[in-house]
Amino acid sequence: MTQPFPDNVFLRGPMGPSGVECDAPDLVIQGELPADLEGVYFRNGPDPLYPPRDGDEYHWFHGDGMIQRFEFAAGRVSWRNRWVRTEKYALERAAGESLFGVLGNPLKADPAVASEHYNTANTHVVWHGGRLLALMEGTIAVELQADTLDTVGNFDFDGQVDGPITAHPKFDHATGEMIFFGNQARGPFSEFLRLNIADRDGRLVKSEMIQAPFPSFAHDFFVTEHYVVFPVYPLVFSLERAMKGGLPMAWEPERGAHFGVLPRNGSAADVQWFDMEARWSFHMVNAWEDNGVIKVDVCASNGTNFAPMADGRMADPAIGLQPRLRRWTIDPAAGSKAVSEEILDGDSSGEFPRTDDRYMTRPYRHAYLAGSSGEAMAFDQLLHYDVQSGRCVRWGDGSYLLGEPILAPRGEDADEGEGYLLNLAYNRSTALSELLVLDATDVAAGPLARVMLPLRIPMGFHGSWIGAS
Repeated sequence: MTQPFPDNVFLRGPMGPSGVECDAPDLVIQGELPADLEGVYFRNGPDPLYPPRDGDEYHWFHGDGMIQRFEFAAGRVSWRNRWVRTEKYALERAAGESLFGVLGNPLKADPAVASEHYNTANTHVVWHGGRLLALMEGTIAVELQADTLDTVGNFDFDGQVDGPITAHPKFDHATGEMIFFGNQARGPFSEFLRLNIADRDGRLVKSEMIQAPFPSFAHDFFVTEHYVVFPVYPLVFSLERAMKGGLPMAWEPERGAHFGVLPRNGSAADVQWFDMEARWSFHMVNAWEDNGVIKVDVCASNGTNFAPMADGRMADPAIGLQPRLRRWTIDPAAGSKAVSEEILDGDSSGEFPRTDDRYMTRPYRHAYLAGSSGEAMAFDQLLHYDVQSGRCVRWGDGSYLLGEPILAPRGEDADEGEGYLLNLAYNRSTALSELLVLDATDVAAGPLARVMLPLRIPMGFHGSWIGAS
């Protein structure tokens, strides 16, 4: 018998588990759905099947991956959701309880799964080479059927990728390539990163192993037309610390931040390292080149409390722990190895940034973020930032908790930013979820349409839009 979930901030309210898989062929729509909005929006996020094991503390990043599929066609929206049938899911479903420790902690796991593969597949869902892939960092991808969401199985690029891969691959619209990397690529606590590139058909065409200054955690990385940039933030893994019973990861700002720059057509021997003072970032907005100089727009802070410092203290919020929109500049041809920084928007705190995906790796103009009206990082605003003019437009009066904004272009030939923003939101007054549709060129006007869900979908992470064409 399934036990009740414990009282935990990640297990109640808008983040609480749903416990259901559903099919709804024709959802209720309030407002007017744009006639040219046709395609499928996929979103991934954690939805734990079972409570954590006794004595284990649940974390948002641990929940089993649940894919939401919204299909827009002929003025209607259908919805389907399915758990990703990972090895973890299958073993725990058979046992009727959690077997793995939270975040894969072996000290909290059932001994029966000591040699089993931990994968929640809960972070992102992407389309490439005719495959729908569910991703989490730390392991390989899981392939799904795009129409039914049935799990096909692990996808390792014909056995060529056996280590961790990022949940944030980059897609070059011009070449069709998917560029991705893996942290700690030679095993836990190793300081190696691995670059992989797959062609437009999903075939692996490049793999390079890069040695970083120290083993660290980076959730995202940067790709331009000609370069790949690997951030190494001072969120440091230590085997020695873990063996002494401490947390394996600690914020060590004295190490600074480092950036490995590799030409996309180069080898590991061509990496150049650039440095700046301690910074932290979960997500980048976009990266591009300006006359050979690399520009990176990121949501970044001066520190993080994602993990304590090595002495157990938490970072002082006064240093600036809220993510702000910043621009980092790296000149591969310069004599200086310093990374310069510009604050683009010091007033707005935002995360889950997205752009028009067709402009990924290239110069761009429009950025969309989930923003917070306060300091608690409750995302209750939608931000549209024009990086050319510096103008920031926002919508949200606090009645919704908002997720990652996804742009659905009006068509492949539409200008940048011409389309609709999709946001899977939580209505605080009804305690139900709604899929909001906004005009991306007029965010301040609010939703054109609201697709009404009959239940609450747990707040999640990342997704993709696949146009009907």
